[in-house]
Amino acid sequence: MLKSVLVRIITCVVCISMLTVFAPVSAAQETGSDKPSQWAEREIAEAINNDLVPEQLQSNYRSNIKRSQYVLLALKVFDAAGKSVDIKESRPFIDTLGHKYEQEIVKAYNAGIVKGDGKGNFHPDNFITREEIASLVVNLLMQITPDKDFTVKGTYTYGDSDKISEWAKYYIDFCFENKILAGYGNNVIDPKGNATIEQSIALLYRLAKNEGLIGGTEGPIRLENVGTAVANAFIAEYSAKTFDILKALAENDKVEITSFWEKSATVSLEYNTISLNSPEFEKNLFALVHNIGEELFVTAYKELMIENFKDGEKGALLLDEYIGRMKEKELIDIYEQVNETEIFVIESIQDIDGSVSYMVGYIQRKP
Repeated sequence: MLKSVLVRIITCVVCISMLTVFAPVSAAQETGSDKPSQWAEREIAEAINNDLVPEQLQSNYRSNIKRSQYVLLALKVFDAAGKSVDIKESRPFIDTLGHKYEQEIVKAYNAGIVKGDGKGNFHPDNFITREEIASLVVNLLMQITPDKDFTVKGTYTYGDSDKISEWAKYYIDFCFENKILAGYGNNVIDPKGNATIEQSIALLYRLAKNEGLIGGTEGPIRLENVGTAVANAFIAEYSAKTFDILKALAENDKVEITSFWEKSATVSLEYNTISLNSPEFEKNLFALVHNIGEELFVTAYKELMIENFKDGEKGALLLDEYIGRMKEKELIDIYEQVNETEIFVIESIQDIDGSVSYMVGYIQRKP
């Protein structure tokens, strides 16, 4: 059983080591008949992981989204940005009085996130089109990052450009240029089509991720450019020294940080890969080793092991015991119980051509 687990982990390390992305999500999402579309599964899982999806919208993902439901999503991003609201107008709309989301709509209006029709109505239960939600997303972004440059740099042609309302062209171009909005096949935008719950979650998740409010970054990455919220969350999960170790590594021309999230990071050296993860059930440090003679890798792996685990120094000593055999490309398969919650493992990976690589891991089970 351990071996099968390790194989799965190796696969994650080889790809981009995104274990935190697939942490458990809501029961509604697991029912089978209520899952999001395949294209949206990963982004929705990440959005839920980052507390961007209210419970009311963790179901019926493929159904059209109402204006009041969009408010719930927008407020999650607004709150993630650390913004506060002064309620200066408590009854902005006639048709939201007594609505189940009345207070949320009032808050969103006072935050400048949404507007009415100019006649005192909000139409809370109307569906939203894709071009409308593009404008709503840009308006939200203007409220949370007012100093951002909102000009559109490029010129874009879509498969159905003739169907985009003139007023919506700027908003669609901005979202498209900033990878918030994606088209369908042949770059079809479907501007008049109703936006679905899953599309809306994806749009707002991308906005939040682009602005460094949540989630992480995929690389190559310069840690000095990582959003403050993400960096602080990573440091809270691990330590400031762990962050500094990664930052120092990235100063080497042969090293790239290829993934950085609140609870995980992946570093690609010239020949080897290191992956640090902290999903709900365990904290682990894995490495895919093609060349154990890479001294920078050995030093970095030991530093991360010692800094992040109670008996990491014992793990470093165990690694030293096997370095000679790994240099000789011997087949190794060990499992060392370091203490009640921590284990050290090395597993050989023999390719078809006979070459040998190794998976090295240090795992701490969480209570």
